[in-house]
Amino acid sequence: MLAALVAVLILANAAAQPAMAIGELAVLRLRDQYGIEDSLASHRGRVVVVMVVDAERLRGLKAWERDLRERVEGFEVLRIAEVPLEPPTSYERVAAKLAEQVPEGVSVLIDLERRWAATLGLDASRPTLLLIDREGRLAATAAGRHEPALAAEVAARLAALMGAP
Repeated sequence: MLAALVAVLILANAAAQPAMAIGELAVLRLRDQYGIEDSLASHRGRVVVVMVVDAERLRGLKAWERDLRERVEGFEVLRIAEVPLEPPTSYERVAAKLAEQVPEGVSVLIDLERRWAATLGLDASRPTLLLIDREGRLAATAAGRHEPALAAEVAARLAALMGAP
């Protein structure tokens, strides 16, 4: 309950501030487990939910994505798996593991250098959702396990972004 309250406060604080530019992360190109490159910049003009979490905790994104897609239509998702620095690993090793564990066709971008977490000061041990507006600006954030109250707050903010021209 306390975690959900803290996450809601994070969301509320981000929503109260003007949207911030996401900076160099927007053009950062990462490869998914299939070798396909993507970046936030390639989704410009659309509302995007960037989901960042440690590669070992990807399951935490499933409930978030399912819930948000049931409540709001038309947004895009970028899933980013942060890879622990220790022990060192390779793209190929992480990609093979994701190909085994993630449903076919679900793209997960692999951030071997943990640039998303480092740049934004994220705790990748728990899911972090970044709501990006059509201009590519960070409009709101939420962090933590999927909880109904927090999901409702995130969905409301996302719906507002979807309604904005």
